[in-house]
Amino acid sequence: MRAFPRAAAFTAAVAAALAAAVLPAGPAQAATGQAPTTTTALPGPWQPYRSTPFTDAAGDVCDFALHADVVQDGERIRTLAVDATGAPTEQEVTGPLVFRYTDVATGAAVDRDLAGTAWLFHHADGSQTWVVDGHLGLGIHAANPYQARGYSVLTGTLVLSIGTDHFPRVTAHAGPVEDLCATLAALPAGNR
Repeated sequence: MRAFPRAAAFTAAVAAALAAAVLPAGPAQAATGQAPTTTTALPGPWQPYRSTPFTDAAGDVCDFALHADVVQDGERIRTLAVDATGAPTEQEVTGPLVFRYTDVATGAAVDRDLAGTAWLFHHADGSQTWVVDGHLGLGIHAANPYQARGYSVLTGTLVLSIGTDHFPRVTAHAGPVEDLCATLAALPAGNR
């Protein structure tokens, strides 16, 4: 992950990501030259958005098996824009979220606040751009060709690109990063 030391550099990166996210028009718009039509008023209504527990095998993200449980989840999502078929092209997710991360081998665990707001841009080719303000828990799996494996909690403002191959890549970040694998590995067994 590359942290941008200057606010101006980060602002330029976010502006470039947003420009790429909203331009050019999707194939349906480009083909007809018309704005998308929808019967739903935008922005759409807020709806619950729930995270789920997960376990990553030893060696995939951390050297040990990493398990995450949802401790608190009050997230919600709304659609800000749609394409000609009515599929979301821009969404906003916000609200409280706390995860408990556990080293399965030792039982060492920590709780992390992942609250924040994210704007998700869904591109016509299936890729996505996320602009996040707050906290994001990000697991990079061993097969990811863009970044080294690990699990981080990123705080601040960041831009995340998710390619058509579904691998995430942090393209801009201003704020601290916690290496959660290192944090858990340093804790005594059963510590919380």
